[in-house]
Amino acid sequence: MKVQTRLSLFCSLVFGVIFAIISLLIYGLYYNNTEKSVYKGLEKTAYISAFFYLEEDELNISEFEKVKKQFKELVPDSGYQIYAEDNTIAYGALGDEIAPEILEKIRKQENLSFSVNEYFCYGIFYRDNQGDFVVVAKEKKSVLEEQINLLLGILTASFFIGLFAIIIFSRWVSHIAYRPFSNVIEQVKNISTNNLDVQIDLPATKDELRDLTATFNELLGKISETFVIQKNFVSYVSHEFKTPLASILGNLEVFSIKDRSPEEYKDLSERLIQQIYQLEEILNTLIIISDLRKDTDTVSQMRLDDLIWEIINKITVRYSNSKVLVDVDILPEDEQLMSVTTDRTQLLMALFNLIENAVKYSLGKTVDIKIYKESGKLGLSITDRGIGIPNDQMENISKPFFRADNSGQMQGNGIGLSIALRILEKNKINYRIESKIDMGTKVSLIFG
Repeated sequence: MKVQTRLSLFCSLVFGVIFAIISLLIYGLYYNNTEKSVYKGLEKTAYISAFFYLEEDELNISEFEKVKKQFKELVPDSGYQIYAEDNTIAYGALGDEIAPEILEKIRKQENLSFSVNEYFCYGIFYRDNQGDFVVVAKEKKSVLEEQINLLLGILTASFFIGLFAIIIFSRWVSHIAYRPFSNVIEQVKNISTNNLDVQIDLPATKDELRDLTATFNELLGKISETFVIQKNFVSYVSHEFKTPLASILGNLEVFSIKDRSPEEYKDLSERLIQQIYQLEEILNTLIIISDLRKDTDTVSQMRLDDLIWEIINKITVRYSNSKVLVDVDILPEDEQLMSVTTDRTQLLMALFNLIENAVKYSLGKTVDIKIYKESGKLGLSITDRGIGIPNDQMENISKPFFRADNSGQMQGNGIGLSIALRILEKNKINYRIESKIDMGTKVSLIFG
């Protein structure tokens, strides 16, 4: 069931329940007030009847004429009965006599409102010089029933007219209220896996729908980012695995053409082992970036400066024009700070990627590496004078396969820095990255 329909039904149900309760209250109050009004009129009729028949000998002519006039105007012929002490009707219409027990009750209470068959009745005990009488005034219930039936007809008609009106009105209101939802749904329907960069227009409602749309837009952004990462991941895996696998296959095909000497077998096995190690290193890299390897490798203690020199030696072989200066600003009495305890393989990979990036993007300019003490902890900074990272893209540098717009045709897959930062976070090494376009980048690490 649509929200619009549900809202309309809900409004109609609420209206029906509220109207029914109000109608019952109106009906009950009207019935009680009308009944009281009837008994009040009957009481007046009873006293006028008593005055007319029993006080004529005690009133002067003018006073009696007033009573007589009121009697003729207000009292119908069958609207009263006056009972003597022996319970016989002294005055008034005969028939439909009141039961003796009720008459006795009236004499005891002196006035009583009651109903008999189709009549509302009001009785009074009236003492006169002629004797004691019971005067009973009557009015048919049909008079009240006609008014009640009229009220029921009005309430019933009002209920159905109001219900019809509330259904139409609620449908109209729900249509207006649902319009922003319809717009969002229509936009969502137009989203496809080939076009995840779109964003849903935020409604101007300033309510939960706006918050929901904003949250959905964030989700779209994350899904789009995930698709890009998956696409680049496949490209990276294909590229990195293709070379060693092709080399292994080529060596085996060439080697299988003819018989080889033991020395040649040994040489081939060594080459294959190196290429398998290369594949294993790539696989470890993929495991780290995907966070599949939750447990850390064997933790060991090492000197940071030794690790830096080892990395510089490897980078020098790969980048012959590299210029790396190392400044160790640690006093002899603080030399114990140089030792760090962590996963050597992961730290080596992280620092190698950071230093390699600095060398690669410096384009032959000097890279400064400084080891220092800060607030009693070991610090390391890697500063290059390269192309820098645009300020508006700094928040994306930790994302796998992300490359800044100014990286141009420089070799890389955008994975090295993300791996390095992921390793630093995993090993609880604090880092800070500062960068300016065409002025370079500085990466600062603090070892806890």
